[in-house]
Amino acid sequence: MDFIRKNSERMFEDLAKFVEIPSVSGKADDHGIFGKPVADAFSVLSSAASALGLEVENLGYALKISIGSGNETFLVVAHGDVVPAGDGWTKPPYKLTRENGVLYGRGVLDDKGAAVAAMYSLAAVKNSGIDPKMRVSLVVGGDEECGMDDMHMYVKEHGLPDYALTPDASFPITNAELGFIFGKFVFDSISEEGDIHLINICGGKAVNCVAEKCECSLFAKKDVYDFIRSQSECLYEPEIGFDGEKITVICRGLSAHGSVPEKGRSAVIDMLSLLEKTYSHFGAKNSFLSFTEKYIKGTDGKPLGIYCKDEFSGAISTNFGMCSYENGKAEITLDSRVPISFDAFEIVEKLKNTAAENCAEYVPDRTGNGIRIPEDSPFMRSVAKSYEKATGKPCGFVCERGSTYAKAFDGKCVAFGPADESDKTVCGNMHGPDEFITEDALLTLAEIYAQVILDFCC
Repeated sequence: MDFIRKNSERMFEDLAKFVEIPSVSGKADDHGIFGKPVADAFSVLSSAASALGLEVENLGYALKISIGSGNETFLVVAHGDVVPAGDGWTKPPYKLTRENGVLYGRGVLDDKGAAVAAMYSLAAVKNSGIDPKMRVSLVVGGDEECGMDDMHMYVKEHGLPDYALTPDASFPITNAELGFIFGKFVFDSISEEGDIHLINICGGKAVNCVAEKCECSLFAKKDVYDFIRSQSECLYEPEIGFDGEKITVICRGLSAHGSVPEKGRSAVIDMLSLLEKTYSHFGAKNSFLSFTEKYIKGTDGKPLGIYCKDEFSGAISTNFGMCSYENGKAEITLDSRVPISFDAFEIVEKLKNTAAENCAEYVPDRTGNGIRIPEDSPFMRSVAKSYEKATGKPCGFVCERGSTYAKAFDGKCVAFGPADESDKTVCGNMHGPDEFITEDALLTLAEIYAQVILDFCC
């Protein structure tokens, strides 16, 4: 694909303008459905696409960039919204930094870099003079990080595509994704007995992260403080204080993504376990802690009675990412990934029943079943051959525990790229400081997608 390499500097210039927009998805305002920053990001990309001679349509919730014609539709789905910059950057998060062939900036990996590369894939095909027999569109959304309402809007308005890829995971082909359950257990009236009074708990920073910090305070006497100190080995990096009537406890955990909670250590679960042990030792009771001791343990769902497993996609996982307790009310969140052959909605009903049996409520947030496009389908075979042709490498298939835009397209879409995340020199720090991807990885991505379009759509 000579066009892509010859226009590499132009591509990186377009990416630089895109990265400069702090396009964190927000509430609708006078400028756009997901707020002004997202609307500004769409405007920047729209100008770049028009300059490349591509058809552009701003849908408000997404930008649609197209070539070709025909009855069948082929989508490349990327997103222009990003997570907040956060702390710890050594490079400016909203400026594209280029050092020794590496690109740094918020969104270069997830997913602005891929969106720009895919745009240049369409431009390369158009420049080749070969007219696709399908309507080929790059759809760049504005709400992937906050629930994917953008793509649900797209499907409602335009229907499902015939075929779709999203460069928002990793190479090789992610042709299967587990189902998911997001929600929370809510306790509005917690009962206590005994001489210990739990004041508050605050732990975790996100539903889909293993809690890396938890803190609590309680009114109790010194013998309770002494007992907690004697049990401090159950906590990771604990800080325990006592001012004569109030005990404060802080502990740390080891963060991991909520889809693989077994790779981390939950500060929330450690804290809840210690508190229940303390109450039990002194003959005290707290209905919330009794519930968490019985049901909120481990990462396999067995205490909740929802454990399941299949040979292809593995076992269910449970992550209790955030916990709050104050004024006799409490909440604890759940992020569960469900094997493809099981119904996530049936599991939600079990969670509701368990909560009701314990004077609580399970409040669903988002639920979805797993997806899989068979490896031997003509679409998957063609994509794999195009990858091998463009890279000279064999192309395999993987099942992903996380969720991508593919979930919104009801078995018509798979995740594919933007880079091989197993090679830590190529890309990394997604959602973290100094997010990066190499220049060559983005150029290769553009070449791979152009090859797929030429082979499958033309």
